[in-house]
Amino acid sequence: MGAKLKADDLFRTDKLLEIQIKMSPTDWEKLRKESDRRNGGFSRLFSGSRSTGSRFNLYKADINIDGKTIKNIGIRTKGFIGSLNPERPSLKVKFDEYVDQSPIEGLDRLTLNNNVQDESIASQYLTYTLFNKAGVPAPRINHATVTVNGEYLGVYAHVESVRGPFIRRHFGDYSGELYEGTIADFYPKAVENIEAKNKQSKKKRTQAVKLAQILETKESFKLEEAEKCLNIDQFLKFWAMETLLGFWDGYTNNQNNYYAYSSPKDDGRFHFVPWGADGAFTEGRGPFSRFGGNDDAPESIYSQSMLANRLWHIDVIPGRYKAALEDILLNVWKEEDINNEINRIQSLTKNHLHPRQDRVDRGVDRLISFVEDRRSKFESELKDWPVKVSGGPRIPMHSVEIGELKGTFETAWNANRLENVANHGKAQIHLTLNGEQVSFSKLGVLGQPEEPPRWFGGRERGRAERVRELNPTVTFHGVSEKNAQHLRITLTIDRENFKPGKKEVPFRGSLLMFDPNENQNGFGFERFRSMKSLAGTLNLNEAKMEEGARVVGVLKTKVNESRGGFFRGGRSRGPRR
Repeated sequence: MGAKLKADDLFRTDKLLEIQIKMSPTDWEKLRKESDRRNGGFSRLFSGSRSTGSRFNLYKADINIDGKTIKNIGIRTKGFIGSLNPERPSLKVKFDEYVDQSPIEGLDRLTLNNNVQDESIASQYLTYTLFNKAGVPAPRINHATVTVNGEYLGVYAHVESVRGPFIRRHFGDYSGELYEGTIADFYPKAVENIEAKNKQSKKKRTQAVKLAQILETKESFKLEEAEKCLNIDQFLKFWAMETLLGFWDGYTNNQNNYYAYSSPKDDGRFHFVPWGADGAFTEGRGPFSRFGGNDDAPESIYSQSMLANRLWHIDVIPGRYKAALEDILLNVWKEEDINNEINRIQSLTKNHLHPRQDRVDRGVDRLISFVEDRRSKFESELKDWPVKVSGGPRIPMHSVEIGELKGTFETAWNANRLENVANHGKAQIHLTLNGEQVSFSKLGVLGQPEEPPRWFGGRERGRAERVRELNPTVTFHGVSEKNAQHLRITLTIDRENFKPGKKEVPFRGSLLMFDPNENQNGFGFERFRSMKSLAGTLNLNEAKMEEGARVVGVLKTKVNESRGGFFRGGRSRGPRR
């Protein structure tokens, strides 16, 4: 067996880690197909609620790390919206999924990011390294070459997972509550959307609920109460680092990509940990900033999250934040050191890039330009402190029940997707929205493939278009009697569940009411923000993906609407009830 691998050996920065994976070719294709918008994209983002558990399936494989083979590990794709990519998927490796084994001292899993959004292949590394240098717990990171079944996938970022080993190393125990935030924040109506990551947080969410209640309104927020739930000095450093690094997709600007751990050795107070750092070193506030009404926001302060915004409006905090930021500019933000690291990473990786990784030079140029300009932008605002932050926090997205949908349908399978199916099949549905019964002058239904996914992230599409198998849908289209608005209901079902006699079939459901004369040039964000989600039961009495085959079933669901988030007014001047 040889000597046991150690975590420190796997995070050396003077060499590329070499990773080779062998697994069933069939399972590999299944894994790749899961890296699409169906599992992790906008439907999940705008549902206003989160399902528990992984969005992706684990598959059995063997992995070789720098010449040492570990058999029977679990592997799955990972990511959310921009980083999902079937050609070169990001990967999560879990050592003990199938066998009780601990082959690496100090690690229980691997996280391998595909660098699709990190064109420089250096910004993730710099982000976590600088956080650690500033005294904020952050993952260790280096770079690896990844090969699966003999197919070379290029240079990946090998990032330390924020799980038990990481928490114990930084906080001395793992008995506190650990959460991961993905477009989620501490707010009473939305705190359940912050994913519980260990058994302590899954039991009660005690500390998370307590912090959410404190943050709910401007009036309920008291600094002395917040200090009981949060290590404010640590958060100020975390906050200043996110802002300085242009990490627009982190917690303080986008309520995204973070972990929070309530450390028992610090009286149960929360500490924040950065994650998903491929969005750092970016000018501006990200692609969704125009929805938040913050075009005139200062460069030196992110303030959309519940915690950052509530703190900023307490008199003593701007001064404490400034002190934290100035300390980081003096002791952490060393332009020469940062540029040396960029050059080192370039030299280390340049001969190992995948053909799709052909924008590294452009990414590096942007990265260097960002580093060279950042200090002056901040120092100019620090001279006239405090800067002005207008408005309240962005109320996090959450789901509110607004109606009910139930009925029966009988139609046929059509292999060629149609946009308007009002003249197909038979459907009898009862729809109530906001207490009002919605009746239809015309209503049809059809079994057909889902709409092909829309890509918002990486540009690597070629293989995705070749291997993507579209899932079946039951699609309703109608016209309301009252105002001639069109109704579209889409029930998307995994292929393996589209079978006759299937009871309580899992599905992803959406409901949209729209004026067909508006937005003729595409689907558009305005329609997207009007979409409602469906949650309930679907029974399939007959179902088969063969041309003309009967599709018959019964549906009973609740209709939920998303509130809050960047598509619903962004910031708020008060609580939304």
